[in-house]
Amino acid sequence: MATEGLTILGKTVFDTLFIDWRIMAITAIISIILFIVGMYIQLDKWGRGIPEGATKPIGAWGALSLIISSIFSKGIGHALEVLVLDVAFQRRTYRRRKLEWLMHILIFWGWIGLLILTIVAAAAEFAGPFLFNKDYVYFVGVWKSLELPNNIFGYMLVLGIVIAILRRLLSKGKDVQARNADIDWILIIGLLIVVVTGFYAQDIRIGSGVQRELISTYVATAPGFFDNATVMFHEVFTLLFCVAYLPFSKYFHMITAPLTILVNHGGE
Repeated sequence: MATEGLTILGKTVFDTLFIDWRIMAITAIISIILFIVGMYIQLDKWGRGIPEGATKPIGAWGALSLIISSIFSKGIGHALEVLVLDVAFQRRTYRRRKLEWLMHILIFWGWIGLLILTIVAAAAEFAGPFLFNKDYVYFVGVWKSLELPNNIFGYMLVLGIVIAILRRLLSKGKDVQARNADIDWILIIGLLIVVVTGFYAQDIRIGSGVQRELISTYVATAPGFFDNATVMFHEVFTLLFCVAYLPFSKYFHMITAPLTILVNHGGE
């Protein structure tokens, strides 16, 4: 095999991945850096506006400070109430447009759920060797326990995307602009690629009888799973599209919309 994991302080991690850990690590680092840069650019753009009473733009850090102080200006309790009812469950959208609410909930929680499970899996990869002094078996157990929720969130995302596509195809009147907006289609198709390649990669794994195990025991010849082209494309594309591209896309409203709701304390 091309690699058998990364050794850090005598502990081996990334020894059960389905692609070379160096490809994964480099892509993840690039994606995170681009995400941070994108967030800074957006905050700096907001900070260029001169708030009431200010004599000069407040910049990125000033904008961030202003956002945080505004969110908690009525107390932590009120901020949590708005976060749960208006951000997590989008009650105001539900009151106005039920189908749009369902679409947003499915896409938002599908994306957030998969992101959380990915973070949990990555943490478990390190927790086993360093916190519990256990080998790869610990991570394999955690990964298997996450398969069902991963599938659930994946299907939620697919259903949300299908609803979004149908809404745009069947839109009329003023909404026809949404159907013709290239950026909408780019994002919808991108998310569709993520989930389709993810489920296809899983199907390849199941069909080949491949389970999470040490890289050294993977079958190197076709239809093997380690460094499989479909799997590699899914992992790399998902990181670049769902993390690096987010601050530069229209789907950045997944961040800006909740922030706006929090700053306005749940106002319309």
